[in-house]
Amino acid sequence: MIILPITGFSQTTLTLEESRREALENNKTIRSSILDVLKAEAGVKEARTAYLPAIDGSASALYIPDLEELRMFGISRDDLELYQAQFTAQQPVYVGGKIRLANKMAKTSVSMAQNAREMKTAEIILQTDEAFWSLVAMQEQQKVLMRYKQALDSLEQQLALSYELGLVPKSELLKVRVQKNETEVTAVEVDNAVRLLQMNLAQIIGRPLNEPIKAVVDSDFIFQIDTMAPGNALSDASERPEIKILEDKVFLSELQKKMTRADYLPQLGAQVSYGYLNVPDIVSGTWQLNAGAQLSIPIIHWREKKHKMDKAKISEQLAILELENNRELINLEIQQAWLKLQEGVEKIRLAQKNVDEAVESLSEVEISYNAGLNTITDLLNAQAARQRAEASLVEAKSNYQVLKSAWLKAIGRLADVSQ
Repeated sequence: MIILPITGFSQTTLTLEESRREALENNKTIRSSILDVLKAEAGVKEARTAYLPAIDGSASALYIPDLEELRMFGISRDDLELYQAQFTAQQPVYVGGKIRLANKMAKTSVSMAQNAREMKTAEIILQTDEAFWSLVAMQEQQKVLMRYKQALDSLEQQLALSYELGLVPKSELLKVRVQKNETEVTAVEVDNAVRLLQMNLAQIIGRPLNEPIKAVVDSDFIFQIDTMAPGNALSDASERPEIKILEDKVFLSELQKKMTRADYLPQLGAQVSYGYLNVPDIVSGTWQLNAGAQLSIPIIHWREKKHKMDKAKISEQLAILELENNRELINLEIQQAWLKLQEGVEKIRLAQKNVDEAVESLSEVEISYNAGLNTITDLLNAQAARQRAEASLVEAKSNYQVLKSAWLKAIGRLADVSQ
C-alpha cells in the first residue's frame, strides 16, 4: 500500500505541549480516571454522614370495613380506622471505631484514585511523546533526503554537461541517475512513513486520521541535550504512583484488620422516636415520645474472630510483599531507564562525530574528484555516507527525547509536565 503525501493543503502544526494537552483532554481512559476520583470523593462525603444521626419519618393509615370476626372479643363496631405517624432518630454511640475507620478508608480510596489518574496521565504522555518525536524524526529525514536529492540533481547536471562535451563516459552519468532513482524510491517510503506517523499521532490526540499534522519544535530544540546530574540515577521509586497505590493498599489492609477486630467489640446505639396514634372512638389522637438504647456484646462465636483476624493479617502481609516486590522492580526500571538515557546521549555524541567526519570526507572526495583523483563512485559513496550519518543523528536525537520521557516516567515525574 502506498500512501502519497498530501500536498497543496495546509497542515495543522502542533507542538509537543499542544499534543500532550489534546491527548489528555480527549483520552477516554483519563476521563474515566477523573470520574473515579470524583466517585471516591463522593464516598468520603458519604462516610462523614455516619457521624450524624439518621432521622426517618413514617406514616400509615388503616381501614377495616368488616369487623364481624372481632365481635367475639367484645368489639361491636362495624369498621375500624387507624392513623399513625412517627419520627425516629438513631445515633450510633460506640461501634468499635468502625465509623472512624470507614472515613480513613474512604480518604485512602481518594488517594488511590488520584494516583491511578496520575499513572494513566504519565502513560498517555509517554505514548504521545513517542508518537510526536517519531514524526519529528521522520520529518527531519525528509529534509535530509531532500538535501541529498538536491546534491544528486546538481551532480547529474554537471555530468550531463560533461558528457555532452565528451569529457566523461555515459556510464558515469548513469551511475548518478541510478543513485537518484533509488533516492526517489526512498523518498516515497519516507513520505508514506510520515503519513502513517501523522495518523498515529492524530489517533492518540483525538484528531481525524486524515488530518495532515506537522510536528513542530522550537528552533534547535531537538538538538539540545538536558544536563542531568549523575545523582538523578539514584532516584528511588517513592514518587511513582504505582508505589503510592500499593502503599495505600497496605494501609487499607491494616484498616481492614482493625475493622474486623471492631466487629467483635461491644456495639452501643441510641434511638429517640416521637409518634402519633389515632383510632377514632377508641384512642384519641395523641403524641408520644420514646427513647431507648441498645447494647450488643459478642460472647461466643466459636473462634470466628480468630479466623477472620488471621485472614486479615495474611491479606496485610500479602499487600506488604507486593509493595516490596514492586519497589524492587521499579528501582531496577529506574536504573535501566537512566542507563538507556546516558546511552542515548553517547549515541548523539558519536552520531555528531560521524556527521562531522562524513562532511569532511565528502569535502575531500569532491576536491579529489574535481582533480581527477577519485571516481564518480567514490563521490556517490561519500555523499551517501553523509546522508546516512545525518539520518542517524536525527534518529539519535529523536530517540533521546523519548528516552528522557521514559526516564521521567520511571521516577514518577512525567505527569508533572501536564500541570
